[in-house]
Amino acid sequence: MRIHPLFKQFGSSWSATRAGLYPEPEYNTIVEHYAGSAGYSLNFCEKNVYLYDTDQHITALWSWLIHWAKPQDILDIPIGLPEGTNILSLNLMHGQALLLKHWQRTNNVGDCWTISSWGNKPGQWTANTRARVAEEVQAIKHWAILPAKPYLCAEMTHFVDPPYAGNYAYKQPPIDHAELGRRCLAGRGQIIVCEGLAKDGTPPTWLPFRPAGKRVTSRRKANQSHHRMEYIWTNEVT
Repeated sequence: MRIHPLFKQFGSSWSATRAGLYPEPEYNTIVEHYAGSAGYSLNFCEKNVYLYDTDQHITALWSWLIHWAKPQDILDIPIGLPEGTNILSLNLMHGQALLLKHWQRTNNVGDCWTISSWGNKPGQWTANTRARVAEEVQAIKHWAILPAKPYLCAEMTHFVDPPYAGNYAYKQPPIDHAELGRRCLAGRGQIIVCEGLAKDGTPPTWLPFRPAGKRVTSRRKANQSHHRMEYIWTNEVT
């Protein structure tokens, strides 16, 4: 069963999974190690899904969506707000404010809580989007948030899509990609790791990656979307 993204996040893997760039899960349990908007798992949302992320906003938003958000809570979030409106001034519950923030700021790191210039345009936080999210949130109520970095255990599909080395800067503790590569090589279960070209065009080297195809990283006007070559490494299922 596939549902659409419940919130915006820079570099979402949802469309890349839909396009067949990544293998389908071999197991009934999926662990997303750098969850973001969980684009991989949304394509197989009926499975047992465990999410982990180092960003406190993302962790809090997923916790709200999984454990507390009711369809009416989402339908109560306003649309059509003027650019520059402070979301924190709207007297929303924290989960509602986080959801609205993540539909306004594709690269959601940091503490910018204002309505963007494009946040009300088609494909963003509109009446149609709000209605869809309110309906589809019911499909992830059996998911779970992990409180600590997960192990690469057997009989699970591990989807590892970290902030890419040599590419985008995130306001989070830096990732030791070499150590992450060693963990993946020693891990068990089905392991799928994603990477991309560095800003200078250098391919990733911390695992023996192979090109998988181009992935849309951000959408603009017709024929002006940003694309990046995606790299992938997978292990043998053990």
